[in-house]
Amino acid sequence: MKDPRDIEERLAEGRKDYQKIPVPEEARARVETGIMRAKAEKEEQIGKGTERGHEKPEKQEAGGKKNMKTNQKKIIIFRIAAAVAAAAAVLVILPNTGAVAAHAMGSIPVVGKLFQAVTFRDYRYESNRFDADVEVPQIVVDDMAEEEEQTSGQEAEKDTAEGQKKEEASDELQGTLEQINFDIEEVTNRLIGEFQASADLGESYGSLEIHHETVTNNDRYFTLKLSIYQGAGSGFESYKFYTIDKKTGKQIQLGDLFQEDSDYNERLSENIKDQMRAKMKEDENSFYWVDYEDVPEWNFERLKDDQNFYFDEAGNIVISFDEYEVAPGYMGASEFTVELEVFEDILK
Repeated sequence: MKDPRDIEERLAEGRKDYQKIPVPEEARARVETGIMRAKAEKEEQIGKGTERGHEKPEKQEAGGKKNMKTNQKKIIIFRIAAAVAAAAAVLVILPNTGAVAAHAMGSIPVVGKLFQAVTFRDYRYESNRFDADVEVPQIVVDDMAEEEEQTSGQEAEKDTAEGQKKEEASDELQGTLEQINFDIEEVTNRLIGEFQASADLGESYGSLEIHHETVTNNDRYFTLKLSIYQGAGSGFESYKFYTIDKKTGKQIQLGDLFQEDSDYNERLSENIKDQMRAKMKEDENSFYWVDYEDVPEWNFERLKDDQNFYFDEAGNIVISFDEYEVAPGYMGASEFTVELEVFEDILK
């Protein structure tokens, strides 16, 4: 284990390098204005309390990406501008002083590659009939060259094919992050817009919850899980998973993990069916659509090409199904763990 004092020194040096990054005066002014406004609103809320159903709209944008090389260190910071849905009503946004500040506080530069998700903005709403609690995340990456790469021989290695491959992966990663963060913004803005429109009518009841969690972050993969709950009379729970291959910088689907022409889908699907049958046998209250003769078209047959999945700490694959996807609604969303030994021999 590394000496904590050494880690603290690296963090301090990283913070100094980060603070040297020039910020345009116009952007600085917007950030400072946003911070002052957020502080004023928090003080007002503490003094008066938050009115139920009262909206305080605020929009913030953060954009740009900067690459800075200083000696052997380089910091790549990705900040994606918020996309506002055209059909969405005015949003209630309580920002974490904007994406710039959120990234600065949540991603202090350190030596090596650091993947993490930070809350880009929050959306809150509460009235007699409607309530919402939404976190809009953003994946950020701090990428700094290892301090040990300081000799001329190591510097020359960067010009080799391997070094070029790493640069290409870095460029690929940049595009991947832009696409994922844009998709997250698009999905959350659409759901917020639909919720806000219903709340404005006020003719029924409704709730919306969106939260995020990092479920995989090992040497090879990073996976962000977006949990979505929509309530309107009855509730519906669904998920979105975003998995990045750190080696290639690409977002991957389940099939990308396996050798070409392998029978991965059949193997995993049959294993999941066996688990469904075992669970129903153990618990009479459990029910899945497998071997269901009454409505055979409902039966789970095979995984989708874009099936939700992630790796657990042991390297097993966890397959996630939305509510109603493979079972009645009372079963909720379902997850099945496929052990590594089932598919290890056909991994790429």
